[in-house]
Amino acid sequence: MSYLVLFRCPSSVVETKARRFYLDEGLYAYVGSCGVSCHKRIARHLRRPARRHWHVDYLPCEAVAAFATRLRESDLAARLSACAEYVKGFGSTDDRRAPSHLFKVGSLAQLLDAISAVLHDKPGQAELR
Repeated sequence: MSYLVLFRCPSSVVETKARRFYLDEGLYAYVGSCGVSCHKRIARHLRRPARRHWHVDYLPCEAVAAFATRLRESDLAARLSACAEYVKGFGSTDDRRAPSHLFKVGSLAQLLDAISAVLHDKPGQAELR
């Protein structure tokens, strides 16, 4: 299983333990994996954990929505990377198929349309740019 969290982010520089990422102000969708305890993983992102472990923990952003899906994390991220602007290398150090797990989103409506197309395996209809 995987999940997606939608964040509202300010323009910022995100510094993790090993990398530096640059974000423009706007909406971003983060894709992660969760196994059977999706609600716990999503809740962690919604409350901003005190202890930082994953790239997503370093985001200076407000979580505004989240959902879980049966798609594998790598499948969802790879499909979204084909139709969305992404932050190269963010959250994808263990995923060779997707260049990122953090995607810039124009609007919530665009995100929902793109995810619907991805879930129905119509990648040509998925467009987030």
